[in-house]
Amino acid sequence: MSEVERKPIPAIPKEAQVMISILRDLGIQDYDPGVLTQMLEFSYRYISNILEDARVYSNHARKRMVDLEDVKLAVQVNTEQTVTGPPTREVLLDLAQSRNNTQLPLVKPGVGLRLPPDRHCLTNTNYRLRSARGGAGQTARGGKTNGVSTPQFNIQIQPSGNKRKWDE
Repeated sequence: MSEVERKPIPAIPKEAQVMISILRDLGIQDYDPGVLTQMLEFSYRYISNILEDARVYSNHARKRMVDLEDVKLAVQVNTEQTVTGPPTREVLLDLAQSRNNTQLPLVKPGVGLRLPPDRHCLTNTNYRLRSARGGAGQTARGGKTNGVSTPQFNIQIQPSGNKRKWDE
């Protein structure tokens, strides 16, 4: 290849190369280029916050320079503030013991499936048929086909709510 045909490779900063190697080590080959930018921004913000906290701790201890112990303390405090761990096994066992000491309510004897009140169920009909025969509050259209009258029904949807109102 001649130098005219050769395309210049964009220079990748060292930090971005480290992020690329981290992604490759995790087995991630296909990712959006914006992921690198987000990872770099997150790491920069995290490290900046840790170093600022370490400087505050160093100043509080009246030291001239930030040392390793200040950085370790800053990381520990940051981790305690942002990361929460699961409760210990003993805490979970105590909670389970106190919860299991409460008896369940007795099952009332009865026949059939026990359902909550009608207003909480989806098993109620939410429509009404208007038959072709007519009647109180009913309108219908009927027709004759081959000399046999066939009723037609109109379906009306009831408004949802606790009380039922029939359209008149």
